[in-house]
Amino acid sequence: KQVTATRFPDFLCSESFQTIMDRPEIVLGCAAVAIAGVALLSSMRSSSSSHDALLLQLIQDGREGRKPRGTQHEDRPAPDDESNSVALLSGFTMQQARDHAQQGASVAKARTPTEVLLDLQRGNARFWMGKAQRPEKSAFERRALIMQQYPSVAVLGCSDSRVPVEIVFDQGLGDLFVVRVAGNGLDVSTSASLQFAIHHLKVKVVVVMGHEACGAIKAAQLDEATIKKEPADLAKALLGIKAGLDEQRLKCIRDPRSQDREAVASNVENQVEQLAKDPALMDLVNKDQLSIVGAFYEISSGIVDFFHH
Repeated sequence: KQVTATRFPDFLCSESFQTIMDRPEIVLGCAAVAIAGVALLSSMRSSSSSHDALLLQLIQDGREGRKPRGTQHEDRPAPDDESNSVALLSGFTMQQARDHAQQGASVAKARTPTEVLLDLQRGNARFWMGKAQRPEKSAFERRALIMQQYPSVAVLGCSDSRVPVEIVFDQGLGDLFVVRVAGNGLDVSTSASLQFAIHHLKVKVVVVMGHEACGAIKAAQLDEATIKKEPADLAKALLGIKAGLDEQRLKCIRDPRSQDREAVASNVENQVEQLAKDPALMDLVNKDQLSIVGAFYEISSGIVDFFHH
């Protein structure tokens, strides 16, 4: 601690320095600290260079009209990538966010139900093939979402923790309007949520999705006396699901997995048919402005099978 720059040569010849050099554990400790310091400095410089390169790449992508990597689906048109890149790097105003939101809404509005469903199928294929893009939004895009939401798909799914809808379809913030409830059943609240998505958000596709090994569907096949022992609200929900199942037909299926799939599919079909009884929804379907489809998610494979269109 007492050594200064001017006295350093004298220190090298001093008895203290010779004493230190005679203790290899001190020398090795000092060397280790020095090497760690050099490695840390090199890592910091490398990280800084990578960050600068990323910023430059974003700017270049924006100038050349390319999509910023990891921010958009490959098969979707990206709204105003140049302004997005510039806003990301140099800050943005609320008016820029409003313009971005309006442009995104226009793109979503122009898509047909067939295009939207195809995009959903592609997203699921990416998921089960292990090629998910995990689309994320930049701070600029999240600010734009404050202005309005414009999802193209509404999904009535199960609240099961193994069926996270956005992940299964490889979608991001603002892409899906998701309603999740045990057994993906229709009641006042779930039906009202779907009606809001259809009539106000103008979604193009409604998906009712059940899944493999659904506990609610299994519980709904118990006898009524057993179900009524559950808490009142849970019992009511299970009895509502039970009413839509053809249990006599299900008992004829011997294979457990086949019976499980058939029970879930029957419940989905029942929900789709209930939606189809709404004249306002069928009017949109007949005008090719809306598609209502059933789906079965196989947890073991990750594949979503669409049916009952």
